[in-house]
Amino acid sequence: MKFLVTTKLKQNPLLKFVVLFLVAILGIFLLTDLVLYHLQIGLTLERATETLLGHEEAFIEPIIFEVLLERIHIGIFTSMITLILLSIIYMRVLDTEKSKVIHLAFITAILSPIVLLLAYVYGTSFIVLWIALFILWHLGGVYLALRTVWSLLKA
Repeated sequence: MKFLVTTKLKQNPLLKFVVLFLVAILGIFLLTDLVLYHLQIGLTLERATETLLGHEEAFIEPIIFEVLLERIHIGIFTSMITLILLSIIYMRVLDTEKSKVIHLAFITAILSPIVLLLAYVYGTSFIVLWIALFILWHLGGVYLALRTVWSLLKA
């Protein structure tokens, strides 16, 4: 991961290509993660409520708590690794030390699994909040990826 410590990224075309490829893959991961969560849990109020809380009239059982914990466990790990890589590359390429988007993405990514657990226990209002936080941190990550790619392609 030489690109994390070098400042000569723009002068090395091969390293620049590797970073572009990594950032593109991470951006694609974020977009497909949204699709995966929509298919498995649901990113609409109705679908997420049915998955988390069940639906008696349609004979839909709520998600098993252990399965939800496993999903949250994996989600925390992947979100932190993805955001750390994207933010380090973003700060190197754009030569910045502070970014409100990075802070917002990390805060929403940390709060998202906590709110998902609260949604499992307390219901609808936390489900709406979880959907908003989940989509917001993904959009923050996609923004970091797109901004980095744009900056590297310009140079």
